[in-house]
Amino acid sequence: MKLTYRTAGAADAPAIAHLHATNWQLTYRGAFTDDYLDNHAPTERLQVWTERFSEPNPRMITILAENEAGLQGFCCIFLDYGPDGHLLDNLHVTAGNHGKGIGKTLMRKAAEQVAVYDTEKEIYLWVLTTNTNAMAMYEHLGGRRGRTEVHHFGQGNRTPALALYWSVAEMASL
Repeated sequence: MKLTYRTAGAADAPAIAHLHATNWQLTYRGAFTDDYLDNHAPTERLQVWTERFSEPNPRMITILAENEAGLQGFCCIFLDYGPDGHLLDNLHVTAGNHGKGIGKTLMRKAAEQVAVYDTEKEIYLWVLTTNTNAMAMYEHLGGRRGRTEVHHFGQGNRTPALALYWSVAEMASL
C-alpha cells in the first residue's frame, strides 16, 4: 500500500482525533485511568482537534500519512512554541504500521516545513516516560534527552514526560 502525505485541514479532525485517542488507549493503560481512556479521551481529543482547526493558525502544521484504507499516521508541529523552539506536539501511527518508517517520514516532513520558516531553533517533543518503546525509537533517531516534568491530562490524569531535542537539520535528514 502506497502512502501519500499531505497537510491536514478541518475536515480531517475526526480521523485525527480517532487515531490519537486509539493510540492513547493502546499505549497509556496504567499511565491514565481506564475510565479516562475509554469514556473521556475520544470526546476530548475530538474537541481538541476541532478547536485546533476552527481558525487558521499559521504556526500549526499538521501532516497526514494516508493510503486507500485511510489515515495511517499524523504529526502536528507548532512553530516558535516558547523558548525551547518548535514543538512536535503529536506523532501518531496506527498500531499495525509501527516500525515501517511512517513516523520517521512524518518527522522528516515536519522538519522540512520548519526549515522553510526557521533553521536556528531546535525541534522538540515530549514523550511520556511510561512509553519506553517511543523513547527508545526517538533516541535511536538521534533525539537528545532534556528535562522531565509532570504533564497534566483530563480527569486528573498526570504523568512524567521527557523532552527530546533535534536540530532542524538533524530531523530533516532522518
